[in-house]
Amino acid sequence: MKKLLLVILPVSFLLFSFYQQEAIKKENLKDPKELAAQLNDPKAVKPVVYNVGPVDQIKTAINTGAASTEEGFKKFRFEVSKISKDKEVVVYCGCCTASNCPNIRPAHKYLVDQGFKKAKILDIPTGIKEDWVQKDYPVEGKN
Repeated sequence: MKKLLLVILPVSFLLFSFYQQEAIKKENLKDPKELAAQLNDPKAVKPVVYNVGPVDQIKTAINTGAASTEEGFKKFRFEVSKISKDKEVVVYCGCCTASNCPNIRPAHKYLVDQGFKKAKILDIPTGIKEDWVQKDYPVEGKN
């Protein structure tokens, strides 16, 4: 039994690490400047934006909490169930870079698995502060 565990545990860890590090495809990313322009333009069709993490709130975003937690993911699924699958949906977290975030992958995968054709991940290469807030893009509580 010990030998089996010695083989299974490292293999499981490697598989988990690979899953976490899987690159995000460029076509799945939403440019922050483009999203900010949509949110600021009163005539633009607005995407549904979900904050699936613990950081600054983008204006109009629905905060579901960390999608890497059972509670946050459950709230995310509930909120998503309220919208049409033909809507553009953008998920973001901002706890770290988009490429390393533990929250956006499960949220985006869920959207794709549910048939949302316009599911996007907000491209945050540095951090929400640098890539959104400091550029004076729309933040909740700010006019």
